[in-house]
Formats: sequence, structure tokens, C-alpha cells
Amino acid sequence: MTDLAAAQEQLEDARKRKEEADGLIEALEQRVLDGEENAVVVGLGEEYGLQRLAELEQQRAERRVEAAEQAKRTQTLKDAQEDATDALAAVSAEVLADSYAKALAAVADLAALCRTREATIAEHSGILRAAGDTQLLVDTGDSRRMIDVAGEHFESGRYEVTALLARVAGAVMATSGERNYKPLFPRPNGLHPVERLLAAVAGEDRASTDVGWASTKFAARMVATARTRNGEAV
Repeated sequence: MTDLAAAQEQLEDARKRKEEADGLIEALEQRVLDGEENAVVVGLGEEYGLQRLAELEQQRAERRVEAAEQAKRTQTLKDAQEDATDALAAVSAEVLADSYAKALAAVADLAALCRTREATIAEHSGILRAAGDTQLLVDTGDSRRMIDVAGEHFESGRYEVTALLARVAGAVMATSGERNYKPLFPRPNGLHPVERLLAAVAGEDRASTDVGWASTKFAARMVATARTRNGEAV
């Protein structure tokens, strides 16, 4: 039982004793009014003393309840302050800066790989064309450059960094629960090859992936898979 509960119980007991004393005195006073003066008066004097004692006990119990309530308020405030301090420390600028630095480095690595991929496609498509290749080069019929190697289409412009970052931001924001993410971070239409590879790692069925890739649940599974691959707790 808490201190407050014990104090409230003591106050309830004190109030009952006070009510009993008040009731007894009222009955004795009525007997005096009715003409019974002798023995009743003696008893009435004693009961007045008991009534005053019960009144004092009630006042003392009320003070205990007030003190216990104040102690509870003080403890509640202390707990709230400690909880707020711990919760805010977990999202402090220092913590966010660490995550930001990791994201910045990851984006820089991604951008560098995208640029390298574009440069590599441009370089080797030119070399293969000059060498008269008809096996690896794909005739797109337009300005796009495409090379088929090991079952993968290396198509120029397909891995433009801003487009990939839009997909990353769109997938993450789709799982954040924020309703207004779309105007800021729209997810581009269609499933990108890198997303399809990640879906395969997550064990996604090809048919269901093609149908449900735009859902928030799919985005959540992709984010969870990515975090698992990077050794993070999901």
C-alpha cells in the first residue's frame, strides 16, 4: 500500500469515528432536551471530549493525506523530468549528428558509385562500338547506351543519383507514418533494379512485388531488410 493510500485509509477511519461521536452526542443532547438531565449530562461531557479527540484525529489524518498527495506530486514531477531527460538525450543533436554523418557518407558513396557506373558505361560502350562489338552492345535505337553483361542491362541514365535518392527518401518516409510525405519525397513510378534485388533478398515473390511495390508495407520491408544487411537491429 502506498503512503497516500494508507493516509487516505486513516482519514476514512477518522471520519467514521468522528461521525460516530457526533451521532452519539446528538442522541444524548436529544435526551437532555427530552428531560433526562442527571446521568445523561455526565455522559454528555465525556462524549464531548471524545468528539473533540475524534475531530483532532481527523484533522491530523487530513494533514497526512495532504502531505502524501504533495509527495506524490513531487515524485510525479521528478519522474516526468527524468523521463523527458532520458528521452530527449536519445535524440540529442550529438546522436542525430552521428546518424547524419553515416547517412552523409552513405549518400556520398552511392553518388560516387552512380557517377562511376555512368562513366564506365559511356567509356566501354564507346570502346566496344569502335571494336565492332555485336554481342554485348544493345541497339536501343536512341541516344541511350546499353551493355548486356552477365545477365544485367547496364543502361546509361538508369542510376542517376538524384533519382535513387528520391527512391530512398520516398521509401523511408512512406514508413514514417507522416501523411504529407508525398509532396516532398514522391516515390518514382515502377520498381528499380536495385529495389528488385533488395526485394529478392527479403524473400519477396516476384509477382507480389510487381503488384505491391508502391505500398507502405513493401517500403517497410525494404527498409527493414536494408537495416538487417547493415547489421542494425530492426
